[in-house]
Amino acid sequence: MAVKPEEIRQAKKFLENKKLSIKTIKPRLFAQVANKANVPFDKLLNSIVKEINGKINNINKEKN
Repeated sequence: MAVKPEEIRQAKKFLENKKLSIKTIKPRLFAQVANKANVPFDKLLNSIVKEINGKINNINKEKN
């Protein structure tokens, strides 16, 4: 799925403003997922954070 260069630039700017490394989260991939899911960048980021936090909490519970 092709993403327009403007969308990639917007994703890069969004990630940089959130102090996220573009080496960790690639702007092109981030823009593609947001575009395919038809969600804004902030909602996508919140979903990713919730998913990561949920997995971390589950791992910690399993260890105890």
